[in-house]
Parts: sequence; C-alpha cells; structure tokens
Amino acid sequence: MCGRSGHLAGHVCLVASDAIDLSTLLKEFSRRYGQLRNLVSSGYVDPTVTERTGLPLLAPFAGELVEMRGWASGSRWLGCGVVRAGDGEQLVVLVAERDAPPDAASWVDDSPLRVTGRDARNAAQPRAGTEGEVGNERPEDCRAWVQRVIELTGWEPRGIPVDWSAIEGELGVPLPADYKELCEAFGGGTFSDSVSFLGCDEGISFDFLTRWRVALSVDRDSTLGTVSAVDPHAIYAPGGKGVVTWGSTEWADEYCWLIDAERPGDYPVLARSHDGGPWHWYDMSTSEFLYRVLADADFQPFGIAQYDLGTTFQPGSGGPFGGRPL
Repeated sequence: MCGRSGHLAGHVCLVASDAIDLSTLLKEFSRRYGQLRNLVSSGYVDPTVTERTGLPLLAPFAGELVEMRGWASGSRWLGCGVVRAGDGEQLVVLVAERDAPPDAASWVDDSPLRVTGRDARNAAQPRAGTEGEVGNERPEDCRAWVQRVIELTGWEPRGIPVDWSAIEGELGVPLPADYKELCEAFGGGTFSDSVSFLGCDEGISFDFLTRWRVALSVDRDSTLGTVSAVDPHAIYAPGGKGVVTWGSTEWADEYCWLIDAERPGDYPVLARSHDGGPWHWYDMSTSEFLYRVLADADFQPFGIAQYDLGTTFQPGSGGPFGGRPL
C-alpha cells in the first residue's frame, strides 16, 4: 500500500535521495533488470502502453509525470522517473503489481541450450545438455521466413528507406539480411501486443541503434560493477564479440544476436527468458526465430501461440512516442 496521499493500492512509491540522479538509477536498474521500457518522455506518454506493458507504473501520478522508465520482473513492475512536485520536480522509484507472465514451468532447463537448423523446426526440442544437428533442408533464402511473418500478420510492407551503410559502419559489421528486410517491411513496433521488435528511426522505444548505444554505455561503466547485464557475455562493441538485442517481450524475455566481428555473417540468436535463466542458442535466422515465437506453440520456452494473443503488428511511432502530453 502506498502512503502517498491520493494514491490507490497496488504499488509502493519511494522518494529517491537528492544525491542520486535519474541517469544513475537507469543504469543501475538496467544492469540488474535488463531492457527498460520508455513509458514517458518529456511529459509525453507512450499511447500504446497497456496494463500488460507498464500502465500500473503510470496510474498513480495522473498529470504529475515528466519521465518514467519501467522494467518487468516476475510479478512486479519496477519504475523510476521524475514527477512534478509543487513548483519543482522530484525523482521517484516505485514498485507496482504485475500479472504473472505466461507459465513456463513445463520447460525445465538447467544449462544453456543449443538448437540448430532443421531440428529446431521439427517440434521435438533437444533437452538441456544436448544439441540438434544442422539439417539439409534449411531454407536457401531467409526471405521465405520474412514473407511468412508478413503473411502471418497480414501486414502491408512499408518499404521504409534505411541508411544501412551508416548503421553498419557504426557497428563495424554487416547486419543479417533478413533482419534488414524485416525493418524495411515493418519498422520497429510490437507483434501480438507483446513482442517488441527494434527497427530504425522509430523513436526511443523501438530504435535498434539507440538501444544498442545505451546498453554499451551501461556495460562499459565501471562504476556499476564488473558483472554485465548479459553475463556471461558482454554487450557487443565494434571490433569485438558480444550481444546485441533486437527484440524482447512484455514479460521481459530477451532476443539477441551473438556477434563476432571476426566472423561477419554468422549471427546465432541468443534468447533468455524472463526468469533470468540461462541463454538459449539458436542457429537459425532472425526471421525464422521471430516467426516461430509468434506461430509455433511448441517452440518452447519462447513460443507464444498457445496464449492466443493474435498475430497483429503495431508500428512504433516516430515521436518520442508521437504521443500526447500527460
């Protein structure tokens, strides 16, 4: 129960020390809880936010909010931001109730999993400590999987122009061809009201390059400790080897690539579930992984088809949210 006057039950608000700033809190929370959700920026609320994607963090403050970032953690939402207080502003931290994420109890795994090629598409997933073998019937062209995602969602490709040479120049490596096709067809946004896909030039919430820059900055900040948020890996830095996030879910699953600058063109998908368990390694394309998450109920522990969330796509706004003032 929150003790702040006028606030309803279901959350607790804490006033942060004047010695701490929002930037420090964001780094600390992101290191511990992973990918943040940008819910409010400069007084504008993300118009797509729902109960499932962070609304409980906004509800207590009505017209007071200036900034709010959120993280999903099990049955709780964690948030930090800035609210209007009298003639000034105040930094706040809050914890709010959250509906439990989909039950993955039936999937038991104590060590990293490697799923490769055709075997990953044949329903029977290898258990912990085993590896599937690369099949001979792997699709010759990843465009087939991009097209399947388009057909699954009924989406009309947008044909978004993207300066890939500038983006790949900053990264120091080429990006997967099918990821680039997905970006040009969809842009950044949300599949099935729950799976966030990072594209290009889609505002703060869905911009791939911005999110990578922030993650790298946090990972390199020695004042935040030596354990990376993507341990045992590190965030990819140009010329090196590490993890780059391209998607996530509203219950905090993470979808990434493991990029090695010395092996351009080799982009296994690394995925980690909301409970902070081990990384799962998939030797498949980005578009195939995304399709299986959305359409294959047997694609555990990441498939969402069994939850009947639909197969929609909601594009990100160019904004910060293209949103509305609070």
